[in-house]
Amino acid sequence: PHAQAAALLATRVTRAAPRACVCLFASMESLKWLWVLLAARVAAEAPKLTYFNVAGRAELARLYAAVGNLTIVDSTDTSGYKTKTPSGYVPVIAHAGLFPSCAFEYGCLQESLAIERYVRDIAPGFLALSPQQRAVDDMFAQIKEDILQGVEDRGAIRPPAAINATFAQYLRVLELFVPESGFVHGRTFPTGADLAVLVALRAGFPFAQALEAAHFDVATRYPKVDALAARTAAAPTVAAYLSKSKTFYARHSSGSVL
Repeated sequence: PHAQAAALLATRVTRAAPRACVCLFASMESLKWLWVLLAARVAAEAPKLTYFNVAGRAELARLYAAVGNLTIVDSTDTSGYKTKTPSGYVPVIAHAGLFPSCAFEYGCLQESLAIERYVRDIAPGFLALSPQQRAVDDMFAQIKEDILQGVEDRGAIRPPAAINATFAQYLRVLELFVPESGFVHGRTFPTGADLAVLVALRAGFPFAQALEAAHFDVATRYPKVDALAARTAAAPTVAAYLSKSKTFYARHSSGSVL
């Protein structure tokens, strides 16, 4: 998977290279091979993702890797993370080419949305997505993040009133855009939009826990969104991931986790 990602990444970057760079090379062919070498170095090792052993802010990145055929090191060893990351929190990802001078043990690329996009953009299975499709996937991912912030507070589930208001606000929007059948982009496999819906409705902490605490009936109130989550969970690559995941369905009782 990493070799395939390297080749495709090199092609994409070469096509996008500014014309001004051409003068530095004898030909576009030499520019292409430079990027092949750089991309091969990046692809030589698996990215290492570090996050707690719950879904939270890392599950979409994990799913991107699983569905996109990208091998990652999924570490839930967060001991000492406050001093082993630039901002003192997780998720964080380390990979060749990301902040070459990074001095933090767990890596230097932070912010969940940035991590999700990075994993998606180097995963072989998603390299053919158009800019428009990527933008839609990012919108759904941001909505997932907004839901998380609305239902969780410092490792604890918020009161039912807040949970109901949050899910109603955002699922109403998603219900407008999800299809009656198939996946959001009409492909034969789920992409970020579908995976974000799955996380927001089915992942244990904090999403499913919050829905249960508030007795929020998604299937009745937002049937299209609920059906999309079910279809996404049944997709072969997703089902295979869910069958062995130790984080997707994990629950959390109390304390600071996210």
